[in-house]
Amino acid sequence: MPNPPRARRIPALLLAAVATSVVALVATTLSTPAVAATHSSSSRVGATHSKKANAHWTRAVRAKHALARATKALAADTPAAERPDATLALRSLFLLKDALSPADRAAADKLSQRPSKPAVVGDANILVHYDPAELSPTGYTVEQALATLQYVSETYANSGYRRPKSDGTKGGDGRIDIYLDSLEPGLYGYCTTDQKKLSKPGHYDVWAYCVLDNDYAGFPAHTPLENLQVTAAHEYYHATQFAYDIADDGWFLEATAVVMEDELYDDVNDNYQYLRDSPITHPSKPIDKFGGVFHYGVWNFFRYLIEKYPAKTGALPTLLLKAWKNADSSKGPRKDMYSTQAINKALKQVGHTSMAEQFADYSAATRATHVVFNEGTALNYPVKRLGGQASVNSGKRKSFKTKLDHLTSATYQFVPGAGTSKLKLLLKMAPKSAGSRAVVAIYGTGGTLTFKTIRISGHGIGHKKIPFDGASVAAVEVTLVNASTRYRDCYRTSTPYACSGRPMDDNLKAQVQGKAS
Repeated sequence: MPNPPRARRIPALLLAAVATSVVALVATTLSTPAVAATHSSSSRVGATHSKKANAHWTRAVRAKHALARATKALAADTPAAERPDATLALRSLFLLKDALSPADRAAADKLSQRPSKPAVVGDANILVHYDPAELSPTGYTVEQALATLQYVSETYANSGYRRPKSDGTKGGDGRIDIYLDSLEPGLYGYCTTDQKKLSKPGHYDVWAYCVLDNDYAGFPAHTPLENLQVTAAHEYYHATQFAYDIADDGWFLEATAVVMEDELYDDVNDNYQYLRDSPITHPSKPIDKFGGVFHYGVWNFFRYLIEKYPAKTGALPTLLLKAWKNADSSKGPRKDMYSTQAINKALKQVGHTSMAEQFADYSAATRATHVVFNEGTALNYPVKRLGGQASVNSGKRKSFKTKLDHLTSATYQFVPGAGTSKLKLLLKMAPKSAGSRAVVAIYGTGGTLTFKTIRISGHGIGHKKIPFDGASVAAVEVTLVNASTRYRDCYRTSTPYACSGRPMDDNLKAQVQGKAS
């Protein structure tokens, strides 16, 4: 579909509350000195590693760390709040297992061992394993489990995704095996592989099996069936992803799996909990950073993209299908793409746009989540914090400075003061080639909201004149963006970013000056 206009106007009826809240915010916060947002380089894992330190981060050492993390993910004594992501921990262990000692490799094999369950029920594609004695009378039934998994499986297949790969005769036959088991606190479920090795070097498409909690008694926010539904949607999508590329970037695997919870079971809204630690609430954290629970919160970025480009294949967004097809490693080395490359190509395919442009738009939109997102008001989405704000009188100017890492942003607000009619914006940033982008949002007193792109030159300079009449403009907000997706040392280091590489454009200076007239 064609790319929507870069400047758009939203009906006043939808935005009256937004403009009112902006005016109220101005009234209550202008007395606080504006502070420019900064991002400490000490928080950038990998960016602070010296070459000497990195030389000791060998594959064998990484394998030991992967074994420890996977062990912690499945251990009974791990507190729920500290439990690592089991699917991704086991994924990393699979990819590094060959670098372990024989004893550690045996321990790794034990972690990926399938549960033993006496009963089975299934269809042509799924085999559910369970122990009738373990199913709680207050939980879900095995019939509900099979029906849920059938719905999830068929929805993915009928929307263009390949089915999970056959595991031969493991679990009984070539169908994907789903085990219902009593899992540790904080663990909804997981998928992994017990494939011994890759089918071919550089081909990371592997089979999978999944384990789901057998009663979800420890998750009271939703019913056992609702917890089963969103977990099945999430984990089965991992099994589907593994049929394309188990080795792709962790943030990409998890964020897109969380989106699928929302696509298949929109009314459950378990994914809403992750917005507390997301690009909305932590705009200075790169969205491709894997760690903690932040990568789950990045589902919101994909929600923005698929609401903007809503074309579907079957029942699901075409954009995400194309992204995973672009990441398909079954085509062999150097033919697949890592996360940001795959997303960028998918955006070109569905909207003739780029990830840089859309990340910039998203970064501005997170200041108006109740308006921009379909469920923003109903679910009371959080709103991005300002990096600074000021009232500017005619003839006066105000500047804000910050430093931005890749795939981060900061937003600054200018409020019309006495005698103003125009606001002349001057931006000084890194060159556009380094990812610099900027978007201005004009909040009208009548409830309108208009977004406009500020063009950044090859030298990092941007100019824009904006209406600034206090009678019609409540506030002007400028979002400074580092949309860089350039990395070095891809696949040769062990950072938590895309391609495990080192971002080339972190800690870049950015400044916006507003002069009122």
